[in-house]
Amino acid sequence: MSRRSGALVALAAVALASTALAAAPAAAATSSGPDIRVPVTSTTTYPASATVLLTFPGGRCSGFMISPRTVATAGHCVHTGGSRGSWRTNIVAYPGHDGTTAPFGSCAATQLFAPQNWTGSFTHPGSSDPAYNYGAVQLNCGIGTITGWYDLGYTTQPLTGSCTTSHGYPADRPGQWTSVDRIRYETSTQLYTSHSFGGGQDGSPVAYTPDPEDWCPLPPRLDFPWPKPPCPCPLARTALGILTSGPDGVGPGVAYSVATRLTQQAVANLAQWR
Repeated sequence: MSRRSGALVALAAVALASTALAAAPAAAATSSGPDIRVPVTSTTTYPASATVLLTFPGGRCSGFMISPRTVATAGHCVHTGGSRGSWRTNIVAYPGHDGTTAPFGSCAATQLFAPQNWTGSFTHPGSSDPAYNYGAVQLNCGIGTITGWYDLGYTTQPLTGSCTTSHGYPADRPGQWTSVDRIRYETSTQLYTSHSFGGGQDGSPVAYTPDPEDWCPLPPRLDFPWPKPPCPCPLARTALGILTSGPDGVGPGVAYSVATRLTQQAVANLAQWR
């Protein structure tokens, strides 16, 4: 294990074993209302191509490309959380998997990243702070040059009401699914939406919807303070958050799915990890 910039944790993970698609137990969808997910019919076009199925022994998650060789995801998808937790092993990424085939093949994880506020450390004992439930997977290939990737941006202005889209891989149905919803509630570290959530969608991006409906307010200006690689894709989507759970019974999470908000610090960390 190596440490970077004091506040970051990285783990070199040898994960070049089998790339067979791991089976995952089905999980029922959870949401505050009707299931609004629809299947993605073509996963070879952006942004579906840049949305990633992540598998590891005993489970699966979703993620999204943020550079040619790095996938952003939920923190618990790379580390189980807290100083008593552990790093995932043998993570394999399948960009644009359609439920049957992997049109872009598969790539293995070579390094995992998560904040110390999630993994725990001498200075952050216990940890598993939900505000830091995000991470990244560095791959042994540069598949993002073909699939494209999501931009990273943040704003300190209100996001409530902004229209968003999410893509991911729920375990309760085959292939990639997507939904559109607005930000229903927010805090400085969390976003709450009615994006239907099923096990396996952990790590899905919550991104601005391009060309939103007329009833959507104009989104606030986003800051991109770190140089971003030129995405080989039309109208790159900007991720605002990362889905981490369905309604969790706490505060606004009683009714809405929960996403870790991409704050200035989170964007800085992800930009460094890519």
